[in-house]
Amino acid sequence: MMVSSPGYWSRVADYLLMYDQIVIPTGNFQILSVLRLMLGDDILLELLETRTIVFSRFDRWFGYVGTRGVAFFSVAEGTDSRRAIPSIALSFFVPPDEAIDSAFIAMNPYATPEIRSRYKRLLLDNTAQLDTNMLLDQARVEAYRDIRASPYLQALLSVRNGGRAIENLVGSKADAVNVCSPHAALGKSDPPEINAVLQVVFENFLLGLGGSAETSELTGDSATVSVLQAKGQRLGFAPFGRAAFAKIQQISGVPDIGLAFAEKQLNARQILDLRSSKQAQSFRNWFAAGNPSATANETLKRYVESVGKPSLMDSIPMKVLRFAATTAWGALEPVTGGLAAAADTFLLSKWFPGNSPRLFMRQAKVVATNSPVIKAPLQKGRDRNAPCSCGSGRKYKQCCGKLS
Repeated sequence: MMVSSPGYWSRVADYLLMYDQIVIPTGNFQILSVLRLMLGDDILLELLETRTIVFSRFDRWFGYVGTRGVAFFSVAEGTDSRRAIPSIALSFFVPPDEAIDSAFIAMNPYATPEIRSRYKRLLLDNTAQLDTNMLLDQARVEAYRDIRASPYLQALLSVRNGGRAIENLVGSKADAVNVCSPHAALGKSDPPEINAVLQVVFENFLLGLGGSAETSELTGDSATVSVLQAKGQRLGFAPFGRAAFAKIQQISGVPDIGLAFAEKQLNARQILDLRSSKQAQSFRNWFAAGNPSATANETLKRYVESVGKPSLMDSIPMKVLRFAATTAWGALEPVTGGLAAAADTFLLSKWFPGNSPRLFMRQAKVVATNSPVIKAPLQKGRDRNAPCSCGSGRKYKQCCGKLS
């Protein structure tokens, strides 16, 4: 589902450009299959080596157990055959090295032993093992508070329950467990009240993961947005980052970078080259300096204010500025007035490329508009003498690689 969805491809590309680091919560490392298909091994391994992508791992899960309400569980030693037959479903509950091995057993595309060894080393180094007990206990307590304080949830639970305790809702049975499956559609026999409770616990679990990893923005599917927005804003998390990024691209005349990646018009190397430039780092610094609970329009307003009025540099040919600023004529006949201001702006942008978020938008526009549809496979490694992926026609080391 994720690989076939343009939205997920777009999200990966946008986050690489927007944030210095991406933290992915996981239990069984199954997301590796998706990232390998989207980015390729060379790019993903590079992102892991630079700690651009890191993982937060939890080793317990939860459900609605009997008449006890929300409870958390793990799989004890000796209760299954996971040692003999590794299973992605059960690898939530095994040590990290075993979970990584399980993830590769049925993974496409095939990975050589050398590639698997590199992944395993990097994942063990770049995965934080979370205190799942504490996170889940907090998530349950906070979820029960949300339900008691929410007229909507109270009304939903009261439709069939008539004031029954939250631990003993209709549909609960002493010998049954409803496991939390936040991304699965409800079946006809699934009790809606129990699943509503589990959904609220899940959103609180996500917020706990974000707080534990000290993240600035959280993302989820459509079912998570309401809780993340209501609770996340109160706690200082922003759910509007990608919407703001899309609006900034739109008013700057930049084609949607994430969409271009999703439609295979840009490849992962081009996204990484764009991310690696000083202009992109400046943009991420600028983006991170904003109010974490700002709406998309508030971030857009801050961008417009930071850009200010277009300078004369936009209307005066570069050749004229170079001549005025760097030749003997410029020394003999001092530049004055507007041309002098434009020359100063030109020199600043030349010597200090990265002071304005606008410079990154210009660079992104060049990459997005000059790139043909990519059909050739990715080259291994980064050849600095190869043509730059931005489409300028120059060597990478003389173009974007010069700014890295």
